[in-house]
Amino acid sequence: MHLDWEIKPSLLMYVAGAPGGRLVVGPEVGGEGASFRFGLDVDRSSGLDGGGTTPDARAFAFTGSIAFFGHFGSFVGEIGDPEVRAVDGGDWSMSILDRESGVRTDAFRLVGAPAQDAGGRRLRWPRVEVSAPGASLWGGNYPAGTPFEPVVVDLGGD
Repeated sequence: MHLDWEIKPSLLMYVAGAPGGRLVVGPEVGGEGASFRFGLDVDRSSGLDGGGTTPDARAFAFTGSIAFFGHFGSFVGEIGDPEVRAVDGGDWSMSILDRESGVRTDAFRLVGAPAQDAGGRRLRWPRVEVSAPGASLWGGNYPAGTPFEPVVVDLGGD
């Protein structure tokens, strides 16, 4: 069970091409190429309101972090321990944790209900946008509404 996300190709290309740029990918994060895989944190998921490991759950928690560094090692942003949860109005939110400060921010809006495969074990949000609070995390480079790549929550196993 995991969350798969390619994040944003232009961000990854910037980091890869900037002098001194790099990604620091935590050991909990897997995936291949530009696709990152955050494992489900079962204990944290079941502790969330309506969370768990079933497709009808209303919240899921994942573990792992990716830090982005740009020109000459300057910090760009971090995706840490994402949590995905349903919010009022039919949208979902993905919050991320700043592991250094311990502050969690609802950084991304997952627009609408997720598309589900026939078994309902794979949830996909094709439209993901930076939220207003999330815009502050990227130093003004990604204002509210900026699209990021689709998010997939796979509850079928690893």
